Amino acid sequence: MWYNFDIGEKFILNEEQIKNIKFAEKVIFTTSDKNNQPRSIWVTPSRVESNQIIISNIQMSKTFNNLQSNNKAFINVLIPEQNDMQYKIECVTEINTSGNLFNEIKNFEESENLPPELKVNAIIICKIKNCEESIG
Repeated sequence: MWYNFDIGEKFILNEEQIKNIKFAEKVIFTTSDKNNQPRSIWVTPSRVESNQIIISNIQMSKTFNNLQSNNKAFINVLIPEQNDMQYKIECVTEINTSGNLFNEIKNFEESENLPPELKVNAIIICKIKNCEESIG
């Protein structure tokens, strides 16, 4: 059974959902180009917050190009260890290549998570518009 957590203009993930998404580590990030051709990739979110999920663009040129022509995206989270808990998250994205948030995420990823040869060239802020949750 799916449970819809849409609360209108502003969607908020609860603490358990945030914890579960962090626990899952990798999520499926789906975009589509201007011709509605979908593309899905596995990514590890840089940050999960109540109203947004931030993803670092390191080597996602096709996904990045898709977002420049269509800022809508979808994040699917599967947690097999928790009875196949699943979240389907609808987002509107914003690309950020400068500023305090960009620098904070870039510095963290490059010093803590990435090998020295990889660099963050942008962050993708996924503003959550809707979330559906299911088990099993």
